[in-house]
Amino acid sequence: MNTLTTAVATTACAALLGCATNRPPADHHAGSSEFAFISDRDGDHEIYLHNLTTGTTTQLTHNDVTEWGLSWSPDGTRLAFGSERDGNQNLYVLDLASNTTTQLTHTETDDKSPAWSPDGTQIAFISERDSARGELYLMNADGSNPTRLTSNDRYEEVPAWSPDQRHLAFGALAQTEHEEGQTLQIVSIDLESRAERQLTALPGHNSAPRFSPDGAAIAFYGTVGDNFRGTDIYTIAPDGTNLTNLTSDAEPDWQPDYSADGQRIIFCRGPGNPLDIYVMNADGSTRVRIDDNPARDEQPEWRPPTR
Repeated sequence: MNTLTTAVATTACAALLGCATNRPPADHHAGSSEFAFISDRDGDHEIYLHNLTTGTTTQLTHNDVTEWGLSWSPDGTRLAFGSERDGNQNLYVLDLASNTTTQLTHTETDDKSPAWSPDGTQIAFISERDSARGELYLMNADGSNPTRLTSNDRYEEVPAWSPDQRHLAFGALAQTEHEEGQTLQIVSIDLESRAERQLTALPGHNSAPRFSPDGAAIAFYGTVGDNFRGTDIYTIAPDGTNLTNLTSDAEPDWQPDYSADGQRIIFCRGPGNPLDIYVMNADGSTRVRIDDNPARDEQPEWRPPTR
C-alpha cells in the first residue's frame, strides 16, 4: 500500500475494529482481535495467525505439504485442521501454547473440513472413508468414536455448528429452484432426528456457512457466476427465509465468519491471485482490507476469547 492508502486503512480499521498502532482498545481481550487463516505465501498452504491490534502475522505450521480447512476449539487454545503430511488429508490438532500437533484421524482416504462443537467435545468433518464424494461425520474431540451422519451419493463440504448444537449446516449438491441441475446449496441437518432441510436453491454454488453467535442468521458465500465471478456474502435465517446480500458488487467474496460478539464478519475477497482478507460490519457496511499480500490468503476464522 502507499502512504495515503495505509493511513486511510488504519483509520477505517481503528473505527471498525477498535485496533490501533500504539495500544489495544479498552475492551481488548485475548481472541477479540485475532484470526487464523490459510495462505500460500510460503510457497505451499500453511496456517497463519494475524493480530489486528498489533498488525503482526505469525506462521503456525511449517512444512512442504498442504494444510487446508481449520477450526478453533471454543476456548481459543487449539486449532483443528486438515493436512496432507501423512500422504493423504487427515485431521490434526495444534495446541498453540505447547506448539504440539496431534493426529486425530488415520485413514487412507481424505478427512477434511473440521468444525469444533461449541461445547468443545465433538468435531464434525467430511470424510471419504465410505464414499468417494464425501459424507458428513461426527467424532469426539480426541478423534475417537467417528459416526457417519449422512449416507447418499452427493458431494458435501464445510460443516458449521449452530450455537445450540442442535444442527449442522453445510454445503451439498442439490437442485436449484430453476431446475438447471444440481449445484452447491446450503443444507441443514437436525442432529437428533437426522432430518435434513435444504435452505437455499440459488443458481451457482453456495457454501461455507457460518452461524451468527445468537443463531439468528447463517452467513455464506453464494451465487457464483462464470469463472467464479459475482460471488457475494449472503445471510439467511436458519429456516431458509430472509435471504440478504451483504456485498452486492462485481468483486468476488468468499468464506465468511462471524466475530464472537456477532458485530463483524471476516471474509476473503478477490478472483484468485491475490485473495485478500477483509473485515466488515455484520450488516455489510464499512469493509476494510486487512492485508494486501500478493499471495492467496483465505479461510479466515476468528479466534475465540481464550478462557
